Amino acid sequence: MPFTLALASALLSATPTATSPLEVLPSGHPVVEVSIDGSAPRRFVIDTAASTTTILPQLRKQMPGLIAKKDTQPLNGASGATAVEMSKIGRLAVDGRSFSNIDMILLPPSPVDGLGVDGILGADLIADFAVEMDMPGRRWRMTPQSDAKMLERLTASVPFVLDNARAPRLTIRLNGVEVPAVLDTGARGTILNWAAARAIGISPEAPGVVSASEVKGASSHATASVKTRLASLAMGTAVVTTPEVRIADLSVFQVIGFKTDQPAVILGIDMFANRRFVIDHPGGRLYIADPVAATPAG
Repeated sequence: MPFTLALASALLSATPTATSPLEVLPSGHPVVEVSIDGSAPRRFVIDTAASTTTILPQLRKQMPGLIAKKDTQPLNGASGATAVEMSKIGRLAVDGRSFSNIDMILLPPSPVDGLGVDGILGADLIADFAVEMDMPGRRWRMTPQSDAKMLERLTASVPFVLDNARAPRLTIRLNGVEVPAVLDTGARGTILNWAAARAIGISPEAPGVVSASEVKGASSHATASVKTRLASLAMGTAVVTTPEVRIADLSVFQVIGFKTDQPAVILGIDMFANRRFVIDHPGGRLYIADPVAATPAG
C-alpha cells in the first residue's frame, strides 16, 4: 500500500466499454494485465490507496534499460517508510487505454514480492475513471464515467472524497458506529486503529481479541496486530456480517492525515471478495452489489 506525493503525467488515448479479465490472487488482491512500452502483458495489482504506479523487483530485473533516479520523498508503507527510486516510462497500456510519460516507483525488495506479481496500478492512472471490479465474475473495466449498464444491480451507494494521495475516503459503520475509512484495494485485510476499536467498545482484553500476524506493507517494517470479529461492517446499505478485522496502530494512519486519537479504518479488499462494485472516482461514489453466494463444493 504505497504512498507518495508524486503524481504521474498521463495521456488518454482510447475509450473502451467492454470488460477485461480480472485475476484474483489467493490473498484476494485484484490483478489486471498491463503492458509497458509494448511489452507482453504484465500482472499488476489494482491499488486504490497507492498514489503512484509501481514496478516490483522481479519486473525491474527484466527491464535493464530503465534509468532510475532517487526519489526525494520516501515511500510510506503500512508500517513504515522506505527510500525508493523512480523511472519514467514512455508508454503504459491497460484495459485498452494508453498513458504516456509516466513516473513510476521502482520498489526495492519488500513483503509485496510475495504476491508474485509485476507491479501495482495506482491512483495516478485510475483515479480519473469509474473503475468496476466484479470479483466473483473475474472481470473489470474503467470508463471516463459510470453508465447505466455499469450500475445495474448495484444496490448500495456511498459517497467519498479523494484525499491528497487520491485515495477514496468514506464513512462506514462498525457495529453501527460511524467511522472514517480509506478504501484500499491493495490491502488484503481490513485494519482498525485502536481509536476505532475503542469507539465500538473493543479493548485489548475484550473477549475474542487474539494475537494476529504482523502487518507488513511496501516497506520491510512490521507492526504487531490483533484480530477479532465484529457484529457487522456496513458501507451504506451493504452489510458484511461477522467480519474478521485486525487492529493495529499503523504509522500510515498518521501519514495520511489521521490524528493519533482519531478513529480510522483501512477498508481492504476482503470486504468485497464476493461482490461486484464500482469506484466512481469522477462522481465521488462507491456502488456495491449484493454478495454472490459461494458455490458448494462437489
